[in-house]
Amino acid sequence: MDMDIIQSTFIGAYELRKNLTALLNKLQRRKEEIVVTQNGKPAAMLLSLDKYIEMKELNEELEDSLKELANKEYIKSIIYEVEQVKQGKGKKASKLFKELGIR
Repeated sequence: MDMDIIQSTFIGAYELRKNLTALLNKLQRRKEEIVVTQNGKPAAMLLSLDKYIEMKELNEELEDSLKELANKEYIKSIIYEVEQVKQGKGKKASKLFKELGIR
């Protein structure tokens, strides 16, 4: 997901008011963002609901990942398991998948 503001569509507040329905339709079709300017400066951003939900879910996943990475015991356990695999003491993927009921 690229949020590079330079690649976004820019529109002035006056034009937004004038063309709101068409712009809302464009947002829903293309799942992109529109930067609203006021006096020539970026003031706000409009997103389709789908794009907003996608970004919110990604943000929640990132927050969860950061919490895990901040847990030193969790990181130690990952390092330990990686070392076990390097030493040939890990489980084969097919066996693990079977145990987990994935395959």
